[in-house]
Amino acid sequence: MKSMLLSMTAVAGLLPCGAALAQTAKLPTGQELTWSSAASRVGAFKPRPWAARGTNVTIAIIDSGIRRDHIDFAGAITGGYNAFTNLAGTTTVNDTSGHGSHVASLAAARANGVGMVGVASNARILPVQVFQGPTTSDFHVARGINYATSQRAFVMNLSLGGSSMSPTIRTALQGAQAAGLLMVIAAGNEGLANPSFPARHASEAWARGQIIAVGAVDANNLIASFSNRAGDARNFYLVAPGVNLIGAYFTAPNAYVSMSGTSMAAPVVAGAAAVVKSAWPFLTAPRVAEVLFVTATDLGAKGIDPIYGRGLLNLEKALLPVGTVTAVSSAGTTPLALAPSTSGAVAIGAKSFAGNAGAFEGVVFDAFGRDFAYDFATKAQDLRPDSVSILSSTLSSRMQATLASVATPSGTLSLVATPVQSVGGDSSGGLHFVGNQGQSWAVAIGQASPILGASLAPGAAPAARLLGFADHTALFEGTTASVASLRTLDNGVSLTFGARLQGEQYKRRNLNWTPNATSQASSVEVALSRQFNRVSLGASVVAIQEDQGRLGDVDSELFGLSGPARTFAVQTDVAWALSDKASLSARMTHSQTASQLGAGTSLVSSISATEATAYAINFAQRDLLAKGDQLDLAIGTPLTSRSGMMNLFLATGADAETGAPIMTRRAVSLASKTPEQRFEAVYTRTLSQDSALAFAVMARQDADGISGKKDQAVMVRYQTSF
Repeated sequence: MKSMLLSMTAVAGLLPCGAALAQTAKLPTGQELTWSSAASRVGAFKPRPWAARGTNVTIAIIDSGIRRDHIDFAGAITGGYNAFTNLAGTTTVNDTSGHGSHVASLAAARANGVGMVGVASNARILPVQVFQGPTTSDFHVARGINYATSQRAFVMNLSLGGSSMSPTIRTALQGAQAAGLLMVIAAGNEGLANPSFPARHASEAWARGQIIAVGAVDANNLIASFSNRAGDARNFYLVAPGVNLIGAYFTAPNAYVSMSGTSMAAPVVAGAAAVVKSAWPFLTAPRVAEVLFVTATDLGAKGIDPIYGRGLLNLEKALLPVGTVTAVSSAGTTPLALAPSTSGAVAIGAKSFAGNAGAFEGVVFDAFGRDFAYDFATKAQDLRPDSVSILSSTLSSRMQATLASVATPSGTLSLVATPVQSVGGDSSGGLHFVGNQGQSWAVAIGQASPILGASLAPGAAPAARLLGFADHTALFEGTTASVASLRTLDNGVSLTFGARLQGEQYKRRNLNWTPNATSQASSVEVALSRQFNRVSLGASVVAIQEDQGRLGDVDSELFGLSGPARTFAVQTDVAWALSDKASLSARMTHSQTASQLGAGTSLVSSISATEATAYAINFAQRDLLAKGDQLDLAIGTPLTSRSGMMNLFLATGADAETGAPIMTRRAVSLASKTPEQRFEAVYTRTLSQDSALAFAVMARQDADGISGKKDQAVMVRYQTSF
């Protein structure tokens, strides 16, 4: 086979040559950017490729030699070999035509503020001279390939070709394939339907995906008129810019020239392969080639076609995840789909603090086993209500309407409903019975129970209405069904028994239309209270079980836990009648949730026992502006985690040689650093039998336990029935 260089030369130019050039990683600008059109068009200057830049990867340029003192090769050249003299070293490879220097610069010219920049601007260049001027032989080409193979240059660029197959060159390429090298070969400049040799070997079984045939496209990404097409090598053929590309030239240390040809397109692909390899050193040559193939931009007929083959090289896309993205779980190498988790309000502040500190940062893996940095904290779907939705819920419970009442010999039975306050919102209601002999019971759906969690009424003074945020009901987001009974004894003692049940749901919450996914939760509650002259005391114990959540968090595959979460809560209440129209009430809640192990495919290995506390103080004034109105002022902290540890076992990287996940153990504190401080005021007034007015204000400091987060809201609601 007679081999020839596959390029066409245009006009050359010179740049001023300084005594020293800074080797920096700054992105090219101005003329350097303009002259680097090929690298720019394939995405080499995008953040991910630019961070890799071919570092620690060697590209063998099997060509006409190199201008080793050229300003764009400073620090880039490692060794060299002359196939004619059989001598090694950088002094043996003086460029005899300019072709090799130009090709080398397109692959790996340095980003130094002058000239142009190659695709892999930090890769090493191994120049292998197999041409003297335009002259070579199959023996010399094969000798050069064998030398590059012996030096373990991962990428081998051959911008040469001929019309017939050379057994000598093929044998050398087979040796490179067996050694694990990637060969990037120009397709040829005859405008034929198939690549010339040796690029045409790409389709042969022995190549095993380690040969990439490269055609050229023009500035409009149309196949160049001179470029050989993909033809029978279409499955292993890429196109890259190859028309009027500026690169280094051999006539002077600061010389540049514009050339066209598949010779120019091939080093663009070779540089891209070096960039991918430098980002993931464990990738083999077939895997690097396949990454470039599957991420190429489709051109021409849809899919793999006989003109453009796999399509246009897209280095930016090649550095992004391909296929299904998975995580490695606490079970070891079990792949884990990235399903979102959800966060309730009890522990979110501590998790947010830990997330900001990088506790949830790890890696995920694509279909090629490549690791990508990923912050798993971003998968938390925020379920925390803002002040608007909190006030909306508060006023709904304050302004519920009695649809019907029926007097019976033993008491009064009432049907109570809360109107829907937004389009798509939930209706709620309940059936309440108040007995004549100190007995009451209630069934409620979607609204607060008038019995469970009810505030104490100190004598004739008004009962507090804003203590609910300081109890365990934070674990019962959304629609909840409850049933309860109350019995009041002659000595002022009252006993309450009840249960709550919440099913898993996916809906919208109140006015702010935020996603709401809640876990299945159930509780059994017992309360005891005692009424004295002007003081009432009460205590309750609650046993809670969350089947698909913990402290309001909805467990997904990412943070899934084994078995139900069991919480035991104790609540104490005290109410003091300041007068017949004013009262001061307080509530404190302490809960403890048992430890749990992580599910088999979870990033969580275990969670220790977790404690949470809450408190609220409520001042209530009745008949303030009009008879029957009531003003409530409350301060406090919602149920907030105060202790506990979440133990993670997650991948934080990949071994550079094997690609095996590097697993790391981390402990995340669930103790909130800055518990939320809440102030709330609600005024309600009945205007007539059918209408009422309410005014509410809320301010939250360190809202949801997140330091510095502030949330305020004001709401006015008028309600009437027709």
